[in-house]
Amino acid sequence: MTPSSSPIHKLEDYKPSPWFTPSVELRFDLDLHLTVVRAEYEVVLQTPKKEPLFLNGESLNFLSIRIDGAILDPNEYQVTPLGILIPDPPKDKFKLIVENRINPATNTSLEGLYKSGSMLCTQNEPEGFRKIVYSIDRPDNMMQFRVTISGDVSLFPVMLSNGNLVSENQFTEGKKEVIWEDPYPKPSYLFALVAGELEETKDSFITKSGREVTLKIFVEKGNEEKVGFAFDSLKKAMKWDEDTFGLEYDLDLFMIVAVEDFNMGAMENKGLNLFNAKLVLADKKSATDESFEAILAVIAHEYFHNWTGNRVTLRNWFNLTLKEGLTVFRDQWFTEDMTDPAVKRIKDVLFLKEFQFPEDQGPMSHPILPKSYKEMNNFYTVTVYEKGAEVIRLVSELIGRDHFKKGLKHYLSKYDGQGVTFEEFVSSMEEVVGHSIPNLRNWYHRSGTPLVSVKESYSEESNEWIFDLVDTGGVEYPLVFSNSLAVFNREGSLLKEEKRIMTGDRDQIRVSALDSMGTKPIVSFFRSLSSPIRLDYKQSEEETIVLAKMETDGVSRFFSLQNLIFDWFRKSLVLGKAEDFSTVLETIGDSFGRGWDKTYHSFYLSFPGLTQISENIGCYEFQKLADLRKEAIQKIVTTFTNQFQLLFEENRKTIPIQTKEEIGKRRLKNIALYYLLYDPDKKFEKLAVMEQREAKHMSEEVSAMKYLLEVDSKEKGNAVNLFFEKWKHDSLVLDVWFASQVASGEDRSKTAEELEKHPQFNIRNPNKVRSLYFSLARNPLSFHKEDGSGYFFIAERIKRLNEINPQMAAALTKLFSPVSKQKGNLPKIAKKELESISSLPNLSKELGEIVGTILNSL
Repeated sequence: MTPSSSPIHKLEDYKPSPWFTPSVELRFDLDLHLTVVRAEYEVVLQTPKKEPLFLNGESLNFLSIRIDGAILDPNEYQVTPLGILIPDPPKDKFKLIVENRINPATNTSLEGLYKSGSMLCTQNEPEGFRKIVYSIDRPDNMMQFRVTISGDVSLFPVMLSNGNLVSENQFTEGKKEVIWEDPYPKPSYLFALVAGELEETKDSFITKSGREVTLKIFVEKGNEEKVGFAFDSLKKAMKWDEDTFGLEYDLDLFMIVAVEDFNMGAMENKGLNLFNAKLVLADKKSATDESFEAILAVIAHEYFHNWTGNRVTLRNWFNLTLKEGLTVFRDQWFTEDMTDPAVKRIKDVLFLKEFQFPEDQGPMSHPILPKSYKEMNNFYTVTVYEKGAEVIRLVSELIGRDHFKKGLKHYLSKYDGQGVTFEEFVSSMEEVVGHSIPNLRNWYHRSGTPLVSVKESYSEESNEWIFDLVDTGGVEYPLVFSNSLAVFNREGSLLKEEKRIMTGDRDQIRVSALDSMGTKPIVSFFRSLSSPIRLDYKQSEEETIVLAKMETDGVSRFFSLQNLIFDWFRKSLVLGKAEDFSTVLETIGDSFGRGWDKTYHSFYLSFPGLTQISENIGCYEFQKLADLRKEAIQKIVTTFTNQFQLLFEENRKTIPIQTKEEIGKRRLKNIALYYLLYDPDKKFEKLAVMEQREAKHMSEEVSAMKYLLEVDSKEKGNAVNLFFEKWKHDSLVLDVWFASQVASGEDRSKTAEELEKHPQFNIRNPNKVRSLYFSLARNPLSFHKEDGSGYFFIAERIKRLNEINPQMAAALTKLFSPVSKQKGNLPKIAKKELESISSLPNLSKELGEIVGTILNSL
């Protein structure tokens, strides 16, 4: 297959299926190598004219097909590598029974039914169900499922599927059979099955209406003690959805299964969520504060899908952002309420700027509603998820959160049980507020991050400062923006706050001068990134300093300091040496006396990484940037050594619990240690070694090791060995160990080459692939090394992954997207490596699409 040989699916070509299957009875006779699947569908024509019936099916061993009990003559159907075609179905409504065999043990793609550890499990979004059984596998085909699972009780003592358990029988010959029934129609991508040796943990939740919902988390033996935080997170999410939107859970049972081998973070299958184990299992010894927060958010995300994704689902895959962007926004809102809103927003905006904005400006750029795709797996992108969430956030900014709550309830009530598009969502919001929202729909169709430029001028006549805002790319798709702004005097006192709606490609804002002499006020635009834009506004250094100290919005205050730092890098690169750093130092120094929340202060003090710096200033000479960055950090630590030592000591004694106070202490202590390790005289390395040895929480232990590796300390080898010896029996913790050794520094390809020989590295496990290969490819000093060794290393691993797990291969290849921006021969070297991948004789369609797209940009 070549990159251009896959068929292109176009939004304009979408039409409903002529046939649908409102109900299905599935039977699984489980075997690790030879599972037999039987599906009995009710098939109904839904067009006036009878058309051929096509059942999707890939990598299946066909056995038989019947209509209304009669075996079809071979002349009445055609079996192809993509499915079964029945050219002339006998009637408008009939029963169809189809049987096939599959081999879960050899299914390394982790789509369909596959083996993970001691269990069999499924992953069907977007098109994995067709790798289980022949079916009309599309999101607008809603079915009621009744599922019978049969197998050897010694191999599969636990057998799970969606909905409610209605029957369970054990037979004398060692066989067990269970029947599950889901009362709610759902598309095939939401079907799930899990079977294996699993330990059941149990809790419960009482809904607002008084119903008791049983909660179960299934794990492999030995992990039972690591589910407490996941249960707590789930119950918080259930209560929050009731309190915020009035949404109760609709079944009597909610189950989660922790899976070691999983391509995604988690999957929202109705009533039976499958999770990457790292997003379920946690305790204070083995999980960082970041891990705990990720579990909180992802547990909530998948639970929230029960309504925004399951009860109201998608009409087609082009509208993926309808469920994912909406649900990401819901989990962000929830996490803001559960933690610190300013810190959560800072993290979300940082992620957007580091990952989504570059995607928007690179070869993988696409609207949040793609107009076409070759392979749907490739469109699970940060654009669809995070930019999609920002557009939903924008809706809440435009109409207010109270109206948003009413609009969401109206949307879910009106379209319950249906597959819809973003249009139904937007229309629901407009119906609630009683007017249309001009240009909102264009956010779904426009590629790239909008660039809003601000030009300022002074009117002597009115003694006003005039700010002209222009969306520089808003001709074809004019947008609507929410501009949350504030006006300050020159000392930083807040004068006024305002939210302006900018409809179209321009707006003019007039602000009175501060005095009769025309002194300019300081204006802060798009506070907390109230619209997902890049802002081109040349504020003076004096104004930026005032905002970095005095902005009452903590998010904008943080990014004002970041902008001061980025400006220093720009000036230093022009000069060819480090520019005067005193303004940054003075601003940082001011923060020590502010008495801010500890977690917020730790983020405020964090120094941007190389990728952040390069994307913000448009420079990709990473060695130069790394040298300047080291110099800047050393200036900070030599200026504020006493302050950092004091912060470290004040917060040294922490309690290993997940409270806001203790999380803040750990984070502030860690950032202090980070700076101290950059001390030019290396006076504090023993402090980090002691911190790692005496740590009572993983956040303290892993941070010390990572920092010693980043500064290339002589203690790094001991830190790495100590960590491994302590955690060698915990596979999830070892993911951090693998990642830390290649995530920073030069020439880490050689380190990765050694680590992939380690007996606990497994290229078939997506978590290990992400920890080693993805971490290396996100280390710019090593991946973009001038001799091309980073490109060669990753390209060779992509070729291996193409044979094992095409989704992982395609996702890793996306990290080649920024190579066109690199200096010297690097784009040519990258092109050569990508051409080598594209010429693979068995190139997967997932990988082919990504490689072809990036090659077209070079």
